[in-house]
Amino acid sequence: MKQLSVVLILLLHLLTTSIAYQSSEFFPFYSQNDTQNFKDNEEFYSYTSLNHSIHRRQLSLNIHTSQQARLRITPSYIILGPRIIRPAQVVSISVTILREEWNPMMVKALISNDDMAIANVEDICMVNIPRTLQMHIPKNIRNGTYRLTIEGRLVTGERKFYNMSQLIYEQKAVSILIQLDRPVYRHETVIQFRCIPIYPDLSGYFHTVDVYILGPSGHILRKWENQQTTAGIVSLEYPINDAPPEGTWTIKCRVMGYEEKKTFEIYEFYYRKFEVNVTVPYYLPIDTPGIGGIITANYTTGMGVLGYAQIVVRARNMSMPYDPRGHPLPDAEFDRTTPSYTTKINDFNGVAGFFIPISVIHTLLPDLDGNEILITAVVHDPWWNETNNGTTVISFYRPGTRLRFLGGPSMVFKPRMLFTTYVAATNDDGTKYSPGPGRYIRIYTDTDRSQTQAPVDYMIDSSGIIRHRFLTPADPTVTFIRLRAELYDRNIKVQGSEDEQRAIRYLSPSNSYLQVTSSTETPRVGDFMLFRVNITQYVDFVYYHITSAGKLIFTNILPMDGSRQKTFDIGISRQMAPSAHILVYYVRYDGEIVADSMNFHVDTSSVTNHVNITVNRRKDFTGNTIEILAYTSPQSYVAFAGLGLVQTRLFPPGNHISSVMIYDELYSFDRYSTTSFQHTWYSDINIASNRVFFSSQSYGYDAGSTFNSTGMQIFTDVNIKAIPTTCNRYGLFQCTDGSCYPSQLKCNGILDCRDGSDEVNCNINITTVSQYKFTPLYLRLWPYWERELQLDFMWHQQFAYPDGRVQFRTTVPNTIATWVITALAVSRLTGFGVVNVPYIYEGTRQFFIKVEVPPIIRLGEQIGARVDVFNFQTYRIEALIILHASDNYRYVNIDRNGVVSSFAPKLTDGDHHVLVTLYPNEVRRLYLPFVAIVAGEVEVMIEGITGVSRDFFREVIKVNYEGVRNFYHTPTVLSLNNLPRQVNEYDITVPQHFILPIANTWDYVHGSATCEIFISGDVAGPYFLLGYDEWLNTDNLIQRTTAPSDSGIFDFAMMIYNLRYMLQGKY
Repeated sequence: MKQLSVVLILLLHLLTTSIAYQSSEFFPFYSQNDTQNFKDNEEFYSYTSLNHSIHRRQLSLNIHTSQQARLRITPSYIILGPRIIRPAQVVSISVTILREEWNPMMVKALISNDDMAIANVEDICMVNIPRTLQMHIPKNIRNGTYRLTIEGRLVTGERKFYNMSQLIYEQKAVSILIQLDRPVYRHETVIQFRCIPIYPDLSGYFHTVDVYILGPSGHILRKWENQQTTAGIVSLEYPINDAPPEGTWTIKCRVMGYEEKKTFEIYEFYYRKFEVNVTVPYYLPIDTPGIGGIITANYTTGMGVLGYAQIVVRARNMSMPYDPRGHPLPDAEFDRTTPSYTTKINDFNGVAGFFIPISVIHTLLPDLDGNEILITAVVHDPWWNETNNGTTVISFYRPGTRLRFLGGPSMVFKPRMLFTTYVAATNDDGTKYSPGPGRYIRIYTDTDRSQTQAPVDYMIDSSGIIRHRFLTPADPTVTFIRLRAELYDRNIKVQGSEDEQRAIRYLSPSNSYLQVTSSTETPRVGDFMLFRVNITQYVDFVYYHITSAGKLIFTNILPMDGSRQKTFDIGISRQMAPSAHILVYYVRYDGEIVADSMNFHVDTSSVTNHVNITVNRRKDFTGNTIEILAYTSPQSYVAFAGLGLVQTRLFPPGNHISSVMIYDELYSFDRYSTTSFQHTWYSDINIASNRVFFSSQSYGYDAGSTFNSTGMQIFTDVNIKAIPTTCNRYGLFQCTDGSCYPSQLKCNGILDCRDGSDEVNCNINITTVSQYKFTPLYLRLWPYWERELQLDFMWHQQFAYPDGRVQFRTTVPNTIATWVITALAVSRLTGFGVVNVPYIYEGTRQFFIKVEVPPIIRLGEQIGARVDVFNFQTYRIEALIILHASDNYRYVNIDRNGVVSSFAPKLTDGDHHVLVTLYPNEVRRLYLPFVAIVAGEVEVMIEGITGVSRDFFREVIKVNYEGVRNFYHTPTVLSLNNLPRQVNEYDITVPQHFILPIANTWDYVHGSATCEIFISGDVAGPYFLLGYDEWLNTDNLIQRTTAPSDSGIFDFAMMIYNLRYMLQGKY
């Protein structure tokens, strides 16, 4: 009897154990959020040792995982969903049912916000066949708490799984590029700008855009709502009045709730008689032999100043920011508080070069590294007895060369698989390290098991980047690999240039690994990309997904056909741009998910809008006009912009939208995932020129992090994440291997974690020199000069012809300038495109004249028209300057020795000719005297003729009578309610005789009496009676100043009446 009871007890125990094992398939012993059952009794020490590490709990990479902490089960389903949502987005979810008993299954997905459904989808899924569910997100959703709910039911209605996850909401659904016609403005100018919304795949956005202009105080000064982007571009302008508030203004463009802002400065600027500029290198290494530069001093017409100059060199106080506008600099000539060096130029003729030895600079500033000096040029014009100056800043840095592993200091490797990394050789200013004899990079590879490979040398080519690829050790005990790169010049190691990268082994309980690689170096839209999958054990098939910007693009199954290596290809679509990921995984028989991913950059040059610019100068050899020829996609809307070369140097890249700016904007959509290797090259310090991309392997150290690194999230009934440690319980950060480190060791430049994860995401793209607190380029020119605020032209936009050609003529500004011309285009077919390299056009004409005459003069006043004649040809010319004849003025003849009578000059009519001889690059100044003989508006015409071209000047001068003008204002109200016609008589205050009797004095100047009549059918007439750019006020209506209070009240009343007038629909 006792034996029977023992047998029954054993059978009962066996039955309960088997039931528990079966239930564990649906309810594992340790879920994803339940890790408290793992005990960790070790104490953490708070002290930091000398090697910048702390006593940490070391975990074996092959044990203590959540997948080993439960019984072997097979996943019932695997669902791949997004982590972020955006307005107007198409959300794709991949569902794979793995359990045979669940065939078929009804899967429902729902996206909700505070219990309100936003989008949902429901479909039937079959076993082992991935099914993609798609939902359309409305474009009018706003910020909130969004959740993704996925539910699976059998056809009988029985629910088998239910998952809910919180989503990240991103308001940014499109990128908005804002382009200004110039980087800085002054009063009484016009702000011209464009808003260009584009999608991440560079396709255009053709809906409404809201645009705002905000003043320095943050108030909205002008808004344009619901602007239609039928052409893909919104181009607007805003005139600035004569007294705008100085400071930082903002242009804000809003699309689907997302706002993009661009700031610019507005200054109140007034002309000086001449301007001084100092041209020097912005940055210099501390081992430079000296400082060389050029001083230029020009009048407003462009003619050089004759006189003498001196150069003053001073050290800048680096403890204070450089702000000469807010905190004026001490006068360079009389500053005795700062040591300085002065050199003089006695014979200054508008331009002069100088050179200051570095030994002189060391006497002022012994330590140049990271410091700046001020160079001030003081120019005195003895003719006008006026002195002006110009100041600039030079920064010094310590030159050097360094190596950098692309991808950062921490990577992941898989045993018996290929490991690929890239090393860039850069100078400290961000430029390429040029190749040369004996220049190579040596890479050392070792492991934590003291397994060292032979060093490998790579010669440096013109790209400046080398690729290092090797087969990782097959030893399962190897958990870390360390790579060290050293730079050699002429077979001698360059000190301080080395860099280090570490890799941790992928976490797999069964030592099962998968790797996906590609032989396609530059994936392009429209081409096929070849992939190769390597696995360490035989499986029937693997699953793979293509993702981009947090969206699922493509899903498929790859049958392995009894092989552990398989090659396949995928067509690259535009939806994958600019950054895409391939995620590959399979499920072992024991339920372990083995995964890998690869990141790659997608080149859209094969389908994007290509823009080319050509300037035709042969239709107008004078240089007054040029013909612009641009080629792009048919029916594209093309926008042009030209800016002075000097402004592109001070505000790089000017108004050009560079490829680096576009990549920075588009890659922001993929910021929740790891991206491909990329490196930015610089043409100068902090001036990015171009960016290169390389495909990168996965950063995920287990299956869970591999899925997350692609910007997606996985739903399944098994735990695929490693057990987290208790680092956060003690206020510590966690390394990838499970060890801990304090927060002060994060991004300290030292690899404290064995895997280097403490130095991840530490702004590794910033160059060493850019860490200095140097003065921005746009602040280095002081005082501001007119060319910085005025040089812009060719702000033009139009549709391309059906053959993709754009052709138009434009007038080149008559100034001495080099222009940088850029263009962009938007098409409904090919999307957005921009010219790769801006066109540089020398706009200085070979021959031209600049004339200065006063706008208002008195009748009988002798005027000397100042004419500057320029010859920028390579040979001597003879120019004929002509003052054309007119019935309104006469030419003043000059007697011998330049003697002219002020009251009775000798006058002649007809054309007046002056022949001038000009040598190459010479400027001559002439004075053409004349006298107006009638009052009113007089048109003056001056022409310059030479063998190569001619230049014509026409200006209208207002001639007033002598004396003080008096104004008499007589308002009269006419009531036409009872009579259809009313005749009024007005008293004329001007007497008929202007000479007083007997007194023989003039009562008023004969001929100066005028009368103006304004007639309005309301209390106040139309506000814009004089035109859209001039409105009625006390100045132009009753000739009273706006300073007194009664004039201010009058202006205010005019505004109120005109607002009422327009509200009544009369305007």
